[in-house]
Amino acid sequence: MATVRRKVPPAALIRAFNPVVRALLSSPGHGLADKTTVILHVTGRKTGRRYDIPMGYVEISGKLFMITIARWRVNLRGGAGVEVTWRGHRRPMRAALEEEPAAVAVACQAVIGHLGWPRAARRLGISTPGDRQPTVIELRDAAAEYGWTVVTLTARLRDTAATIRPIRPIRK
Repeated sequence: MATVRRKVPPAALIRAFNPVVRALLSSPGHGLADKTTVILHVTGRKTGRRYDIPMGYVEISGKLFMITIARWRVNLRGGAGVEVTWRGHRRPMRAALEEEPAAVAVACQAVIGHLGWPRAARRLGISTPGDRQPTVIELRDAAAEYGWTVVTLTARLRDTAATIRPIRPIRK
């Protein structure tokens, strides 16, 4: 059993609040939650079903990091184009999924280093005995036990072919 414990709200509470969070992030009042939450818009690869998922994130060096155990994450295997409602705007991004526990642990360690342990513990929904910062080995064991994965979002470059205008000949 992992030393690091999950501290997450009940699934029923999350299901009840997700529509409220989606509405807030899509409204002019989005600034109340912009620093911690985005709406991730994912399309199922097999079913074509649309998922609009409120997700907590941490921004480090221009990348958004999210930890999840949700089943929809399999749609991001191998990388995928997604859209994100972030800071009041819907924007295209590239999603990469990391499922290897050691790599997930390193990403969690980066989040802890960026936010500091007390804040990261709240944001990641984790605790340790004595409320001490976990080691990367403990995070790896927890990632393996709980099935944590990391979704990393980066800016998606626009299709340059669509934005280049043809050069008009100069008329004499």
